[in-house]
Amino acid sequence: MLTLPERLEAVNINDVRLLELILKLHRRYSFIPLSVLEGATKGVTNLSSTLAKLLDLGLVRSRVGPEYMYQITFRGLDILAIAELTRRGVLARVGDVIGVGKESEVYLAWTPAGTPVALKLHREGARSFRNLKRSRKYRGLEGRQLWIDIAIEAASREFIALVSVSRAGGLVPRPIDRALHAVVTAYLDGVELEKVRGLSMEEASKVLYDVVLTVRSALKVARIVHGDLSPYNVLVVRQKGSVSGYVIDWPQYISAEDLAAKEALVKDLKRLATYFNKSFGLNISAEDLLREVQGGEG
Repeated sequence: MLTLPERLEAVNINDVRLLELILKLHRRYSFIPLSVLEGATKGVTNLSSTLAKLLDLGLVRSRVGPEYMYQITFRGLDILAIAELTRRGVLARVGDVIGVGKESEVYLAWTPAGTPVALKLHREGARSFRNLKRSRKYRGLEGRQLWIDIAIEAASREFIALVSVSRAGGLVPRPIDRALHAVVTAYLDGVELEKVRGLSMEEASKVLYDVVLTVRSALKVARIVHGDLSPYNVLVVRQKGSVSGYVIDWPQYISAEDLAAKEALVKDLKRLATYFNKSFGLNISAEDLLREVQGGEG
């Protein structure tokens, strides 16, 4: 199977134009008939061979009905998002994958100035679309929506949350830009808390302090609750002899005004308290953390 950098190297502007057309038509057709593409391919040359190439690269999939029909894949959406970010001068090169989760892939990438950044490609729509439509965070989507729209909405929500919490003083990856289902942030050379070994009690307390500070800033200033906080969503970063805890993965955030926000906040803090007590020997209760988060102004 080709890697993302290999796919990027293989495509040209004609391929990108056809992918853009297929994406544009996705709201009208789940799979786009060949005859529709033939009648709408202004600016695209060699339609037949280009479709064959995109199929070979895994950027589209096909289905046979009365005629051949085509649909863009997540890999094709990746190409379009990166092409847009490249046009904007945000990205110059994409490297290897550095993280894979149930709902995203994260790649190391570089800006034109050579600065390393993190490129997160959302994959939420890969799960059951019906279940996602029932989810609170995507309830606003209307009409004929596909997994494409779910992934794009997730990226939009995450970028909004990162901007809001970052401005509020929370420790999150610094947001840079987004396109389609992709979010670009400053690169943090860290490890998920769940995978960290060898933290002293003092270091663990510092990481917990950072996370609680971020949860507090998110609640009191940005007016949102993470909603899925766990050891998998805390990144431990070592810098200049000290450790810091950054909170990542925000697309499922809940507005602080939502009736479910308090319950979600308590669950987040219970998971934190349980993990830090069990893994690092701390003695902190979820009630203590809740008081810190909800305490006076600041």
